Amino acid sequence: MDLARFLAVAGEPLRDVSDSAVLMDAAIVSDWLSMDDVSAICAIRAQVDSSRTPDVTRLDGFLLETASSHIDPEVRVRLIKFYAMFKIVEMLRYERFRGFPA
Repeated sequence: MDLARFLAVAGEPLRDVSDSAVLMDAAIVSDWLSMDDVSAICAIRAQVDSSRTPDVTRLDGFLLETASSHIDPEVRVRLIKFYAMFKIVEMLRYERFRGFPA
């Protein structure tokens, strides 16, 4: 899926965050969607492990909102799988479950 199509169907998450942060998060998630599942999971781990805590928190919210509202059911299923892996990797990094975004 290309970034323009992803942004066109992302919906609500794009209205709540500054444009540059949304574009960055959308580009990250779009990259994951362009990969096979194993490569995407490796990329998720690298992203969570290398990002600052506020960036992880912001991406958590973006990924959850996008996964729950994407209009394409096949993409939504992949995003939900990616979100589950994201939360597992996040828990490994912080050594605790940090909860879900508000």
